[in-house]
Amino acid sequence: MVDRELTEFSVDLHQVRYLAEPGGNSLTLIQLLHGELFLQSGDRFNSLREGAIALVNRHTDWILEGAGENAVMVITLTGQWIARWYPDFFLYDYQQTPQSDQERWNSALRNALHQVLLATVIKDEPRYRLELNRWLSELMLILIAGFQQPTQAHSSRHQHWSRRITQVVQRIEANVGRRISLGEIARAEFVSQAWLSKLFRREVGVSFMQFITALRLQNAVKALRSTSKPVHQIALEQGFANNRQMIDLFKRHYGKTPRQFRRAPHNAPPASVRDESTPKHSVHAVPSHLLFTLLRRTQNSVSPPAPLRFETSEEIRIAVQEAKARPQRGRNIIITLREIEDILQHDVQTQLRELRRTLSLNGLDIVEPILNSPLLANHWQPPLVINPNWTRFQRIISLVEELGLTLTLRLDAASSPERLRAFLHQCVNHFSTPLLMRWRFLWIWSPARTPSQNEQSWQALAQAVRTYLPDAPVGIGYDFGADISLIPYDPLWRQPLLHDADFIACAADANASLTPGNEGDDTPLQHAIDYPARKLRAITRELHRHGLTRPIRLLTWNTLTGQTRNTNGGFFRGALVMHSLLTLPDSVTCVGFWLNSTLQREALEGERVDTTSLAIWFGDTLPRPVYWVLRLWRRLTGERLALGPGYLLTRSNGGWRLLLSNTVAFNPDLCGQDAFIQRFRRRICLTITGVPPGRWRLRRLRFDQQNGALFPLLERMQSASGPDAEALEWVRHRARPQMRMWDEIFANDWVVEETLESNALVLYELTPLR
Repeated sequence: MVDRELTEFSVDLHQVRYLAEPGGNSLTLIQLLHGELFLQSGDRFNSLREGAIALVNRHTDWILEGAGENAVMVITLTGQWIARWYPDFFLYDYQQTPQSDQERWNSALRNALHQVLLATVIKDEPRYRLELNRWLSELMLILIAGFQQPTQAHSSRHQHWSRRITQVVQRIEANVGRRISLGEIARAEFVSQAWLSKLFRREVGVSFMQFITALRLQNAVKALRSTSKPVHQIALEQGFANNRQMIDLFKRHYGKTPRQFRRAPHNAPPASVRDESTPKHSVHAVPSHLLFTLLRRTQNSVSPPAPLRFETSEEIRIAVQEAKARPQRGRNIIITLREIEDILQHDVQTQLRELRRTLSLNGLDIVEPILNSPLLANHWQPPLVINPNWTRFQRIISLVEELGLTLTLRLDAASSPERLRAFLHQCVNHFSTPLLMRWRFLWIWSPARTPSQNEQSWQALAQAVRTYLPDAPVGIGYDFGADISLIPYDPLWRQPLLHDADFIACAADANASLTPGNEGDDTPLQHAIDYPARKLRAITRELHRHGLTRPIRLLTWNTLTGQTRNTNGGFFRGALVMHSLLTLPDSVTCVGFWLNSTLQREALEGERVDTTSLAIWFGDTLPRPVYWVLRLWRRLTGERLALGPGYLLTRSNGGWRLLLSNTVAFNPDLCGQDAFIQRFRRRICLTITGVPPGRWRLRRLRFDQQNGALFPLLERMQSASGPDAEALEWVRHRARPQMRMWDEIFANDWVVEETLESNALVLYELTPLR
């Protein structure tokens, strides 16, 4: 029985006399179900006996030969299919090793292969492909977790390229069957698109797109020569936009159409032109009676494997001597309050002082427009000494000055220029110039008004501010919408006021990319990881395209999170928050957070919560995980020595800091957190060469669902009356990263091995000792 070929994977059952396959961009699994076969894989020769499993990696030619009765299952997983779900597929090979725990993975592999065989033999047409997808995905997870090894170069051409370009080419080869862009590859490599484009052309000799086109055409030639697939199928499999594009490019490069090329005698498929001494493919269908006998036999011999932990394993080497040090960019932290009178609350002052001490807090942003404040409800009439509103306002400004913070006051299209001038006139006559120089003004664009009305409001209010405070920055707050692709067409770029603004403030909510109907689609989930950075880069590009270099303030933003209190609290996302902070473009100078969930008004109707922004405190007393992420982020100072997927190495004042992370995206409203902790662990073995020898003090801070997450601790407080003061103090003490300190003597390399749960963070701090 031979299964029909599928475009992304195939499962074939054969009786084999001779079967040869060229090395392509696919991973092949061979399981001998009955009899004996001889396997040549590359330069390796193996004799396979009944039950044997062989793995054939990408770009490896292989041959199967047999004499007696046999039955073999050949599973082919294309690089395109694997890379869609596991983009780093090309970085690894897959092989069986004599490790102590290998037997449990072999058992799991046999069980998954049995399920694939069962689905293929029974072949329940309505759900056959769905079942295969399920078990082949399970099979790939097992291979990644239990059989993955660092890849070996498959071509001598790689020896002439840098490690970066070798890795880029491998990414291209693994994904050539789909639409890929230079921007996508650059983001995966954590470099700029322009820099990668120049490096690629310098080392490879052609542009990125020229290389992809040439590779697709080479693959098309192989398919035309070695298969009888129709041209339109080859075009689809090789990533061409359509049949016509492939035909045009093929004719331009080879001087004839694909059909003409195939009909040429020297280009006919090998079966028609083989030398008589060269064996032909000789395979036959497995008799049905033998298939069902084998199915019963394998079912009796396969027992369900023990539960597995699917840890991806990765080995990384960093040579500090070769690293190009770059400054690690810091950003201002801005805290958002609802109204300016909130500053007078005792809890607010306590929290602000704590943030100023631990996070080097930079400024405050008041959401409610200043002219709407009850403190300005009536004009301040002399004598001001007996005006309670003026007295309260003075206290507020004194507290802001005491904290050493900037103050951002908002205006909108409904704000009165006359009232603003009266307010500013009173302020400049009372407060000192150094204090007023710490004020900023943010005018909010109103989508309910026409562009001309917004322009008039901006001009009048900006002129009033600059009349009294000529050095005060005045910026524009604008909602660019959730769809990043529409940013270049936004009407804001045509407005004159943009050229007059000192800065731009905007929002970036990753949850906006999950629209109703696509919650179960993995593509939006993967895009949500980088949503804030991608949106800010798009805005920055448009500013540059219009000749503007304005700083950007990200005042309202969020990572992917749950929509209800339980899914929001139970979804640990430390690495997601850190990833967003570390990947923001340099144009972003400020990052905003609500002070606490009370002022944020997080709770909505029923169990739903506001997911458009982040608050640092839960209520009035408990710091949220984002607080501890910011504490770790603030430690990453000095110069950056190495940056890659899941790691960052910095150096400052003779000390070193290494951040490890495991950023995972999934929809917490559809998935259980515990299951994902188990299935997406990541084991990292990182070797750093070039650390000065001597005695060092090491500090390790681990932050994950089991070490410091707030919500699991609150879940232990099940009293109907709520936690008392002692319980809250206990939670506050436990809701922080786990710390460990020790001394170590380095002679050569520093080797770090860590296993990280989903969205976990681990920070190492190294301090030299005398």
